[in-house]
This record gives sequence, C-alpha cells and structure tokens, in this order.
Amino acid sequence: MQLRWIVLGIFTLTYAFLCLSCRRRALGVWIGIALMALARLVLAGQDPAGALTPRAVVFDAVSWNVLGVLAGAMLIADLFMASGVPLLLADLIVDHCRTTRLAIVGVCLFSGLISAFVDNVTTVLLVSPIALAISQRTQVSPVPILIGIAVSANLQGAATLIGDPPSMLLAGAFRLSFNDFFFHAGKPSLFFAMQVGAAASAVVLFLVFRRHRQPMEPVEVVKPKTWVPVGFIVVMIAFLASSSRFDPDFRWLAGTGNLILGTVAFAWGMMHEPGEAKQILKRYEFPTMFLLAGIFVLAYAMDRFGWVKAIAEGIANLVGGNQFAAYTLIVWISVLVSAFVDNIAYVALMLPVTKTLAAAVGGDAFLYASGLLIGACIGGNITPIGASCNVVAVGVLRREGHAVTFGQFARIGLPFTLAATTAAYLFVWAFWG
Repeated sequence: MQLRWIVLGIFTLTYAFLCLSCRRRALGVWIGIALMALARLVLAGQDPAGALTPRAVVFDAVSWNVLGVLAGAMLIADLFMASGVPLLLADLIVDHCRTTRLAIVGVCLFSGLISAFVDNVTTVLLVSPIALAISQRTQVSPVPILIGIAVSANLQGAATLIGDPPSMLLAGAFRLSFNDFFFHAGKPSLFFAMQVGAAASAVVLFLVFRRHRQPMEPVEVVKPKTWVPVGFIVVMIAFLASSSRFDPDFRWLAGTGNLILGTVAFAWGMMHEPGEAKQILKRYEFPTMFLLAGIFVLAYAMDRFGWVKAIAEGIANLVGGNQFAAYTLIVWISVLVSAFVDNIAYVALMLPVTKTLAAAVGGDAFLYASGLLIGACIGGNITPIGASCNVVAVGVLRREGHAVTFGQFARIGLPFTLAATTAAYLFVWAFWG
C-alpha cells in the first residue's frame, strides 16, 4: 500500500476523533502522528523528502513562533481576567444602559471586544455572571442572553492575531504580524471585516431582544483587585504590533518575546496574588498547546504528500476560473463544516489549499485565506457544538437548570452567522477581490 494513502487514512481517522471526542484530543492527534511515523519507517522509500522524520516534524512542521505567542497570551489573559477589570467594564456598560435590550446587546458586544484579545472560553466564563444577573433582575430567560454572548465572543476571535488559534495559524502560514490583521499590503484586513460582521450581527441581536424594553435597574459597580494586568495587556499589544519591524517574516521574535512577557507577568502574579496565580497554572491550557503542535504536523504531512494540492485542484475544477465563485465556495463550505466539527484542524489543513487555489484560479491567496478564516470562525455559531465557547455557555445554563436544544441555539446562531458572515466576506471581497 502506498504511504500517501496511509497518511490520508490516518488523517481522516484522527480528524474524525477530533470531531467526536471532547477529551484527550491532544493525545489522539499525537497517536495519529506516531502511526504516520511508524508507517514511514516501514515504507521509507516512499518518503524521499523525509516529511515524517523527527527533524522535519520539529523544525519544519511545527510553528514554534505561533505557539510562543499563544503560550504568553494565555498567561497574560488569565491574569487580566482575574484582576476584575473586565467585570468592572461590563458593570459600567450595564449601568449606563436605559433598557434591558440595550444592556443585553451591550454585554454581547462587550464580550466580542474582549474576545478579540482574550480566549473565547475565558470570555464567556467571565461575562456569564453578568448575563445571569441581568436575567434575575429583569425576569428574562438567561438562555438567549448566554447564546448571544457566546456567538459574539466566537465572532471576534478572528479579529486579531491573539484572538483565537485559527488566527495564529493564519499568521504562521502567511507570515503575518499583529498589524497585518488591521492593514495588510495597504488594504483593510480581518479586524475591520469582523467589525463589519459584528455590526450586522448586532442588528440580529436587537431583533432577537426587541421585546425586552423594560427599564434597566442600576447595578452595583465592583472595583477591580488590581490594574497591573491591564499594563501587561498594553505592553503585549504594543510589542506584537512593533515586533514585525525586527522580524518581518514572523519567524521567532513575536513568540519568544511574548513567552518571556507572559513569564514575567506570571512571576508578578506569584509575588502579589500567589493563590490566584497557582489557580491559573492549574487550569493552564497545556493540552491546547500540544493539540495545536500536533495539528501543525498533520497539516504538514497532508501538504507534503500531495493531498493539499489535490483538494485545491478539485475546487479549481469545480469553479473554473471564477475567482468570486472560488472565494464564495471556500467561505460557505467553511461555515458548514465548522458548524459541526473542530475549526482548528480544518483551518490548518485548508490554509495551504488557499495558496494552491490562488495559483490555479488566480487572485491573492490572502483573499481565500481570509474567507477561510471568516467562514470557519463564524460558522461555529450555528450549533451548540460548533465552538468551545458555545459548549461552555450551554454548560453554564445547564448548571442553572436550563436545558438548551439545537433548535433554541440555532434560532439565534443561524441568523447571527448568516448576517455576520455575509457582511464580513463581502467586505473582504470589496478590497481584495
């Protein structure tokens, strides 16, 4: 049997495991990689380029710069969340809203803003107490409020380099700096596309909560524990924004510097808030780091054994030379796939496809990659299993005694996704098409 087909088979089984399992996902990925490496040992003659050798895995497949950015950002984000500053901002938003509808939509938009710089799941966990408090004060069901918060957080994860792992995958594949998510090659980039999408989805949220016009009672604004983590957030953003001047190919500086900054922030936490710092270390997402590293290797193997080219050629044959059709197909296939399966592995596989597709159909590869990210990140909002933050929101509601069905979630998630995706993808086409 050909090694090429074995690689495809193992990738398919591993991907299916990622779609169906919520536990030990990193272990499953690395078992798949080990099976590929074992097959390569048996059929070494079919891997003349050494795509599955230990050296290729360590030095060519894994983007250590991306992992470094993620590792440091997670530490700083957790300290920021524990500081109480985000809760203060959320309370201030609610306190300045005259009606329940404005308060609910304001908190949803705030969760999106925070999620552009902080992990989506952490954002939902932070904002959910505010949503439950609004529900108790106004006698509005917390179900649509938590769903609105979750989908808003998931939307904005693609707005910046540090917002979500798929954004970091894009940065690694296209050597994008933090600033490139705002302006790339002199044109508006993904940040502005996601804001256009957020504006369109805000209209949907206003319609969803149109009946809740009762006056909003004042809330007690709680002072934060410390403002120091805000300083770390500012320094991190400033560093990532300026690192491209010294490392324009996004190879080492952003990851190395962000990891050092995260370590310094954690050391500060150990000195000033040792109890909270220890809790941050206990819940630190080490499995996510190993999962992302493994997904890099799987995508690299699929590329080196020709399957990425085969996928791109299939799309090119389907759309002919029509760039808009190719772009549209990438976006809406990504929406459909990400509604039910893990978007990290999907984005990692498809990013090389966008480059090959650009060569076959024409157009800028960044156009197709942006469409991929928009569809994959927003598409997870259709169902309660499409994104991790959706699962967390449903879990919070379950603990409060509220069961959430697929239909309940989709009644908000589907129109939200259609509005946000359409607006964002047409915005990108207007500048990059």
